Amino acid sequence: MFLKRFLLLIVIPLLFIACSSNEEPPKDHPRKNIHKINKEDLPKCIKVLFVTQPHCPSCEALQSTMQQPIPQTLLNDYFEIETIFLGKKLPDGLIPPNGTPTVYFLGYQDEPLIEPMVGEKTEEDLMMFLEDALFEFKHLYGVDLVEQKKGETNETNETNQTIH
Repeated sequence: MFLKRFLLLIVIPLLFIACSSNEEPPKDHPRKNIHKINKEDLPKCIKVLFVTQPHCPSCEALQSTMQQPIPQTLLNDYFEIETIFLGKKLPDGLIPPNGTPTVYFLGYQDEPLIEPMVGEKTEEDLMMFLEDALFEFKHLYGVDLVEQKKGETNETNETNQTIH
């Protein structure tokens, strides 16, 4: 009994030590120098790279979902959509699409914020991806695009009120 407890006390900490990693990202990796990025250099919105191909019914269905009122409001306020066709060159470091539609959510220097969204989605699923991208942008860069937009809107409203 004593031997079993002794082994557990020795083996479990060794497993934790063996499973941890002190490995750092490569020197040129964007997340390595995240604290050195000037806030002015950050994009003002999240880049959405929409990979499509001609005569793609799933692409058309996703585009239709993106035009629903709630997702469209988020997309208009916090995202910039760029459409490219399957087979065209993607920004460096992106995993090539396995089909269409594939949607990438990109931040500073076209760094992926979340995993690519593949296939057509319901409005609820699309909203989840959009909200995740906004959260990751805030978490990664320390900039809340939603709060930033609210601040700009409040400043505009205050300016308009003082002019009239």
